[in-house]
Amino acid sequence: MKKTAIFFDFGGTLLVMRRDRIISRILTGNGYPATPDEVGSAYFAVEPAWLLAYGDRKLTPEQSEESYRVLDATVFGHLFPDSPESERLSHLMRKMWAEVQRSIPLELYPDVEPTLRRLSDDGYKLALVSNAPPDVAETVSDLGLGRYFQVIVVSGVAGVSKPNPEIFKIALRGTGAEPDEAIHVGDFYEADVKGARNAGVEGLLIDRDGRYGEVDCPKIRGLGDVYGFLE
Repeated sequence: MKKTAIFFDFGGTLLVMRRDRIISRILTGNGYPATPDEVGSAYFAVEPAWLLAYGDRKLTPEQSEESYRVLDATVFGHLFPDSPESERLSHLMRKMWAEVQRSIPLELYPDVEPTLRRLSDDGYKLALVSNAPPDVAETVSDLGLGRYFQVIVVSGVAGVSKPNPEIFKIALRGTGAEPDEAIHVGDFYEADVKGARNAGVEGLLIDRDGRYGEVDCPKIRGLGDVYGFLE
């Protein structure tokens, strides 16, 4: 079946992940040194279990925010297993996040805008499907990407997170595509590939840094490679 709609994850797929740099700066500034790479590796290790606990639950915005705080606390426990401070640090993170975030500029991967522009010009319907707080839609607009997407679906607004199929079904309705006409591109196997499959959508894993080994799905290293999977 020829694809007519392409869905994209945001952080780590389109946007260079600021989360790891923000958290590294806050932790290090409060006596818990951790590099961005160490933070990223910790999230990679603990997110699958967190998704099992929260991914299929319908959450209010407040519950969604709390679930991400729990994720942060789990990450800090992974980074500093001998410290009892993970809960305190997770609350501190929420207090300091906005201030530190302003000091770290937004950065898209170089292949993002050329690929989105080409796909849009070629008539594909595009959607953003992201596990993220509600303000991500504003970030997308600030980056000038809003013009490419027919629909932006953010877990903090939708109340469900990937891999729950409902978040993908919202994107399907927004683009008017049937599941077998869509493909979803993301950098997190457990959320993006499994979540897309849960909704009957093909999942395509983007592995820019070669973090994944063998996986049971198509894998690409850059966004431009998506064209090889659209026919």
